[in-house]
Amino acid sequence: MQRRQTRANVRFIHRLGPHHFAHLRAVAEGIDLNESALRYLGIEHGNEAITAHRQTVDQVRAIARRRGDSAWRLIGVRIRVQDFSLRPSLEDFIVDRDLDGWSESEQLEFYEAAFPTDHKAERRDRLRRRQLELLRSLETSNAEQPKPQDMVTGWFDERSATKLVGAGFINLGEMAKAIAAGGRWYRNLPGVGKGKAQRIAAHLHTLIPSATPPLRRLFALPSSALADHPLELEWLPRNAYQESLQTPPMELPLSGSGSMLNASSDLQAMRTWIQTHAGSAATVKSFWREARVFMLWLQWERGGITFSEVKVEDCLAFRAFTENIPAHWISRERASPGQPGWAPFRGQLSQSSRHHLLNIVGALFAYLKLADYIGQNPWPLIKTRASMKKTAVNSVDTRAFSEDAQTEIQRFIDAQPPSPSRARMRFIVGFLSGVGLRASELLAARLGDLRYVSGGYVLQVIGKGGTPRVVAIPPSALVALEDYLEARGIGSLQQAPVKAPLLASAKGPMESIGYQALYLTVRTWLRNAINASLLPSAERQSLAGASAHWLRHTFATRAIKREVPMEVVQAQLGHANISTTMNIYAKAPLERQIETISAAFK
Repeated sequence: MQRRQTRANVRFIHRLGPHHFAHLRAVAEGIDLNESALRYLGIEHGNEAITAHRQTVDQVRAIARRRGDSAWRLIGVRIRVQDFSLRPSLEDFIVDRDLDGWSESEQLEFYEAAFPTDHKAERRDRLRRRQLELLRSLETSNAEQPKPQDMVTGWFDERSATKLVGAGFINLGEMAKAIAAGGRWYRNLPGVGKGKAQRIAAHLHTLIPSATPPLRRLFALPSSALADHPLELEWLPRNAYQESLQTPPMELPLSGSGSMLNASSDLQAMRTWIQTHAGSAATVKSFWREARVFMLWLQWERGGITFSEVKVEDCLAFRAFTENIPAHWISRERASPGQPGWAPFRGQLSQSSRHHLLNIVGALFAYLKLADYIGQNPWPLIKTRASMKKTAVNSVDTRAFSEDAQTEIQRFIDAQPPSPSRARMRFIVGFLSGVGLRASELLAARLGDLRYVSGGYVLQVIGKGGTPRVVAIPPSALVALEDYLEARGIGSLQQAPVKAPLLASAKGPMESIGYQALYLTVRTWLRNAINASLLPSAERQSLAGASAHWLRHTFATRAIKREVPMEVVQAQLGHANISTTMNIYAKAPLERQIETISAAFK
């Protein structure tokens, strides 16, 4: 039975940062220990604050002793000093007591009689100055500056780090992005409510202030009129309605008088289009929301150009923008447009939402061109619907094994005589379908790339373009690895050589395997397993040509089906763009659709 961690044996300090030295200085200068621990260490409970303080003191003292500082015992000592600021200077004392006519020696005698020297207090003051100088010196040479790519296990206590890693927050940067998006980013953290989450966010801001935006930020609107609902403005008096449309440069009247619209700004033209084309309040709201997004994008991302200045390149850029919404455009906080905490989006757009947005903007421009408000409409030159159809086909053809197919594959492998090749294939199927690595990442991985963090193992890999990332190793994949190491005869995970490849050649447990050999071996095993399976003939046909990469697709599809957050799947797979994750692995909701309809109409 695993022993439960108590406050006394929880490790609070892993790496020393500037905030640890700030805490020690604050305590040395008389700040209450609990208050300082909350401010600088992110620890709120008194007993935990005492433990964290002692661990910090011990670690800094050890550094000072190794460096040979004779004053190392001063670290962590609270030295009470006299407040000498209440003692006037000799000059002020002379003026206050009207002693100008007395000799200098007599003035000093009167001064010392009124304020006798406390040699013990002076010694304590010297010791504290020495203590603070030592802390500053040690901080300069030993404090690490936390970075967004640092793992949370280095900067949070063990229990908090275990919760964070379990919720998918591997490094500080991932936490910062989630917190910046607002909403209940902490919903998957066990035992963490709103108050605790705010303290975690505040501590993260202490660690990496430059990478964490303010918790309450403002996505500015170029005009207060963009915050209003169009139906509400219809009931304003005409002059008030016109005044509400006065905005910065993007709303200036356009040259030319051939338009059939009585509109002197893009915003007025947009409202006219909504009023003439929206047949219900819901449609008005939808048109207004999507068209406003495009106007804001023109203002903040394209230098404030007007509708008439939009070119094909701008349309392409906007389409790319919808596929990867920047973090500062996203907020899950409940706030009105233009108010602190509001942003145009609540998250990345699904494929259908992107299609909807682009269609509405395209319809707006078609109307403006028909009304001669703009000279040209570039949107028909941009493929949106065709690319949607292509993606829809891809979602049906996603290369992932069903659970029945994987069961048949594993059954076939287990039925074969024991051999190095069989052991390797069992590992490949179990590990790749549980982790989602690319074949090249698996081939390059070594046991030394594995790290144990609170609660489980992670693997450091180099992905596409040389981009490093950390992937979580779930229990099922870890079991597959342990079994494979035992079959290779190199001991357990703790005993095996760190230079040993995760995937070895059948010729030797320490020999790597090349990509071509991996490809051919896996293709052969999968083909034989599928042909020998009891799967329906249609499914066997669809699995023809299956390769190791299908196991990566299988991991992603199954993770989404089991409602793993899309951003967690994206991080595990190493996709630079979350739209890639959404586009390729749309099969999971499709499978749910098939199962639900089939169950309803048996």
